[in-house]
Amino acid sequence: MEIASFVLEIVKDLWGLASKPLGYIRNLNDNVRSLEEANEDLKAMSEDVKDRVKREEEEAGAQRTGQVANWLGKVQEFVGGVDQVLREAGERDRIKCLSRCLPRNCWSSYKLGKRVDQLLNDARQLQHEKGEFRDVTSPLPPPQVLEMPMVKTVGLDVFLNKVWKWLVDEKQVRVIGLYGKGGVGKTTLMKRINEELLHANHGFDIVIWVVVSRQVNEDSIRDAIRKRLHIQDESWNRWSQEERVNHLCDALTRKKFVLLIDDVWRRLDLSNIGVAHHSLENGSKVVFTTRLEHVCDQMEADKTLEVQCLTREEALKLFEKNVGKSLVDCHQEIRDLAKDIAEECKGLPLALITVGRAMARKDNPREWRHALTTLRNNPHKLSGMVEEVYHILEFSYNCLNDSTLQACFLYCCLFPEDYPIGTAELIGLWIGEGFLGYTDDVYRMRDEGESILGDLRRACLLESGRHDDDEEGQYVKMHDVIRDMAAWIARERGQKENKLLVIEDQENLSLEMISKWEEAEKVSVWGTRIRNIDQTPPECSQLETLLLRATYVRFMPRGFFHSMKARLTVLDLSENASIDLFPIEICDLIYLRYLNMSHTFIKELPQEIKNLTRLRWLLLDNISPFVLIPTGAIRNLPLNVLSLWTSYIENEEEIVQELGGMQHLTDLSIIVFKSSSALKIFESPSLQRSIRRARITGCKGLTRILISRSPTGNGGFPRLEVLHLYTCSELVKVEVSEGIGRAPNCSSCFPSLVQVDIYDCGLSDLSWLVHAPKLRELKVDKCCLMKRLIGGEFTREELAASGLFSSLETLTLADLPNLTSICDRALFFPQGVSFRILGCPGLRKLPWDSDSARGSSSFSVYGDSDWWATFEWDPAARVTLQGSDGSPGEEMTYGEASRKIKDRPLFGAKIGFLQSE
Repeated sequence: MEIASFVLEIVKDLWGLASKPLGYIRNLNDNVRSLEEANEDLKAMSEDVKDRVKREEEEAGAQRTGQVANWLGKVQEFVGGVDQVLREAGERDRIKCLSRCLPRNCWSSYKLGKRVDQLLNDARQLQHEKGEFRDVTSPLPPPQVLEMPMVKTVGLDVFLNKVWKWLVDEKQVRVIGLYGKGGVGKTTLMKRINEELLHANHGFDIVIWVVVSRQVNEDSIRDAIRKRLHIQDESWNRWSQEERVNHLCDALTRKKFVLLIDDVWRRLDLSNIGVAHHSLENGSKVVFTTRLEHVCDQMEADKTLEVQCLTREEALKLFEKNVGKSLVDCHQEIRDLAKDIAEECKGLPLALITVGRAMARKDNPREWRHALTTLRNNPHKLSGMVEEVYHILEFSYNCLNDSTLQACFLYCCLFPEDYPIGTAELIGLWIGEGFLGYTDDVYRMRDEGESILGDLRRACLLESGRHDDDEEGQYVKMHDVIRDMAAWIARERGQKENKLLVIEDQENLSLEMISKWEEAEKVSVWGTRIRNIDQTPPECSQLETLLLRATYVRFMPRGFFHSMKARLTVLDLSENASIDLFPIEICDLIYLRYLNMSHTFIKELPQEIKNLTRLRWLLLDNISPFVLIPTGAIRNLPLNVLSLWTSYIENEEEIVQELGGMQHLTDLSIIVFKSSSALKIFESPSLQRSIRRARITGCKGLTRILISRSPTGNGGFPRLEVLHLYTCSELVKVEVSEGIGRAPNCSSCFPSLVQVDIYDCGLSDLSWLVHAPKLRELKVDKCCLMKRLIGGEFTREELAASGLFSSLETLTLADLPNLTSICDRALFFPQGVSFRILGCPGLRKLPWDSDSARGSSSFSVYGDSDWWATFEWDPAARVTLQGSDGSPGEEMTYGEASRKIKDRPLFGAKIGFLQSE
């Protein structure tokens, strides 16, 4: 019994072991059908998932999750395995397996059945896994750099290379400001930077591009940054503004980024948009563009770069690129005209592109000639100029947001193309026009004018420069395209063409053309192409301003000025060398406030000039050879400004006497030849208060100039800016009556003096200059008795308190054979001061000692070769020896530089002394 039970158990176990393999064989057909169904279901599931993934990847910019990608891979592998198994199953019609010794086909069926069973299990598992994932995609990580549409550029490589160096190589540079006039290519340069960052290996984690525009919206800026950082909408929307800023700061601090901000019009607080200062310490950068130079300072840019107009060659290349095929194998005349048209655009890319596109497909030379004429005379009528150029540039004009600034800007288009407009001259015209108010305070108005010029320069609406050979050499220029835009605005955006007239050709003074003056408010007749004026204009009831300058006109026809009596306020007849008679009709212009007859050859003012009872400015500079001013003619005029600079007054003593009694006069420029006139200037309190420029020349018998001032600060020359003492060989002393020998009270004697020029005088020193703390330029020449500039009666502390030479820019000493010292005390000079020393063999030292030299500012000295041989300086001091081409040259010791000068004798050499450690 026990044996039977044991055997039965063994049989059961054996059957259990055999039943599963037998099931593979017995259930094979059913399992194959189930596998086919499962396979089709999984294929359908897979296609559904793929479709959903594709849709979300394309529409939402997402990527498939790892779980989905893994599942799709498994399904693909599963389907491949099933297909192979189903092919094997199809090869068998019938499977039999009930023999103790299994035949070969039964063994194959067993293996096949087992694989089918396994695949069914895999199918069930894949179906189960598919049900576990809800999201098939996840947001893409932000690309390192967003690719932007970019065409091939012209002429930006120099700017790009400079900015790229700041971006990649100079870690201490964190904020970079790019500024320039509208249409010059700032945004294009930023796109080039973005493109370089797209392709170069630079080490930044992410590049973010933001456009600001004139109406700053910090919310939109923050939103643009967070999208690049892939901060989700649902999180962003539930955060407060402070939380948004904090999250941005945190995210940016953990990345090395470049933030490109385009079109900034006013200071943007970076911390308010999530860019904390410490987030830039890891090498991150901010680069922004602006039309306003001062925004670079407001944004505390570490480096700034002005994006400038293209060169002629670059401009022509850009122009031809935009014209396109029309210039291929075209007529030579068209090629020549293309150069002229490109030249008219003055290198402004926006204008070159616009005009180039307007000329595309035009192959007739007459069309090109017409375009050139239009561009020169009526550029706003050329296709695209108003819509694509002027309206863009006009944003800068509108941004001025001040009617005075705008009026002053528009006034500049009265000057010819490319004309260097003297800043002092321009501000004077503004004052004459009444733009800056109607007070007697000329100096306040001049300061306001300088401020306005600064605003216009910083807005990139004016360009600045300097004539080195002119004591008032500062000038501004208008880019031609900006000038055309200004004229378009001044003419009420092209609606009143005759409101402002600028005439530079004789043909524009014909009867037909001069009849347009009837509608004009401002007329500018300018240049040597104007030979004469034959026509009298009609009644000019609106005319307020007439500039008739630098022509060959000698006479105006009878009634010329009578036609302007109604409103003419400003009349400028300067630089007309052919005018030698004062036009008497001017004396009937009762509204005249500003009259400039400088650089003419008039010999006499008429007595009737006294009728100009509103005249505030009278400029008679450089009248040659002499000018006679009738006694009493100007005495009662309400003049604020009278300038007779470098003009010789025939009845000098009488006029100087009258000037002392003119109550409104606050700005006088004069040259005198007589000792009595010179003494009157230095003794008359009213003249001391009003004189701005004085030249004392050839005064025989003038031995001493005494300037009186009280200990309370009264007296002195509060407005004197320029003083020349020429060929006064008997003049041995200039003395301030109180203060020498004690701490000088500089503020009460020459507080405004910036330029002193002394030539061929008998002075032995210039100690009175301790009372001129703002002196910028000092020139002393051919003063044979001069032993030292500043006497030894002052202590070092007194000299420091006086501010002596603290503002000095240039010091020229020439032909002073007895000069041995500039000052016996050590002095401190400002950064970059320049010395020019010629013919001073006794001057072997400069007023530095070891203390003042240590840590002193850099400076340069030009001296003749013989002088350098005796000059005493530390041979180990670091210097640069300027090359013959004016280049700074290589750095070396002073000893090496001295030997080089000796080895290659030249007339003179310039050495730059570097800042001491």
